Amino acid sequence: MSVRFNNKSDNFVTMNFRFTTTIFCLLVSAQFLLAQASHNALVYEGNKRFDAKEYDASSSKYLEAIAVKNDSYTAHYNLGNALYKSKKYEEASAEYSKAQKYTKSKFEKAAALYNMGNVAIQSNNPEKAADFYKQALKQDPYNEAIRKNYEIAMLKDKEKKEKEKKQNQGKGGDKDQKEKDQSGKGNQKKDQQNGQGDNQKGESQGKPNQPKKQENKIPEEAEREILRDIENRERETARRILNKKSNSMPQSKEKDW
Repeated sequence: MSVRFNNKSDNFVTMNFRFTTTIFCLLVSAQFLLAQASHNALVYEGNKRFDAKEYDASSSKYLEAIAVKNDSYTAHYNLGNALYKSKKYEEASAEYSKAQKYTKSKFEKAAALYNMGNVAIQSNNPEKAADFYKQALKQDPYNEAIRKNYEIAMLKDKEKKEKEKKQNQGKGGDKDQKEKDQSGKGNQKKDQQNGQGDNQKGESQGKPNQPKKQENKIPEEAEREILRDIENRERETARRILNKKSNSMPQSKEKDW
């Protein structure tokens, strides 16, 4: 003997639960869509301000967009561009760093890293810039703009290190010259004291002191000038390797909206 249960109240509760769940999902979806719409509208307003070169105003709109959606690549990236244009390089780099963490696209990561390299160039840190460009190339290895700026950064880093080396050598040379001058004064005084005895010794031997034969040697200043000329020619050759149309100072790469 089988028993059938037909409890209308249970069916009503089940239907009511399903209806409530559906309404809740719809409300969540609507809220998400509204937030997304608000985020997009704020980014759009920020872009309009950016195009008008109102960089502070555009920064404010991007910040509002980030408040709505914190993990927005576009809002962080565009905020970085606005800060870059305002020459707030440290803050711009921080936004580019956040942007590249909030995307899985290799091209978007490359764009953010590229601009971090641009910031480093503006901050007179070509070594760090070269590292960022190298990371960008790993994401987008066929991007000629990134490769070109990487080569420029490497060249600038070499020039900077050579300049620092010369400055350090110059300081060391001044110190050595000072020590030589002091040593020369001491030796001169000593020679004056012993000069009479040396002359008497020379007369007793009947052979006056013979001056030492001068070697054929290039003067130090002329030698430095020759080396400097060689280095300049090497730099010029390195520059010719680069495309003549390349920018010596990398430009900010804005996102296509």
